[in-house]
Amino acid sequence: MLVRMLLAIPFVGQLLRVSWLLFWDRRVFPLLKIFPLAAVLYVISPVDFLRDFKLGIGQIDDVIVTGILLTLFVVLAPRKLVSEHLHGRKLDDDDDEPDAIDGKYRYVDKE
Repeated sequence: MLVRMLLAIPFVGQLLRVSWLLFWDRRVFPLLKIFPLAAVLYVISPVDFLRDFKLGIGQIDDVIVTGILLTLFVVLAPRKLVSEHLHGRKLDDDDDEPDAIDGKYRYVDKE
């Protein structure tokens, strides 16, 4: 139930999806992949900040630590790769901003 509720939040779904894609991307520095591995190990390990004595309360620290570790992983990954996986398309080498539009403008003086 807790997992379904968290996946309903759009940011959590995007964070998990981008983290998964970045983890399997060979262009990401291998030492950065320690963050998602640490998140998985923390979730399955019996050592917790808050003991799992009641269903729901004990899993709060798992969610917080996992969120922090995955966010650090995405933030420290190369921006170009994160953008590529977020938008779902490969960016050109010279195109850093995928939503840039070329155009012209003119300034009209009211006087």
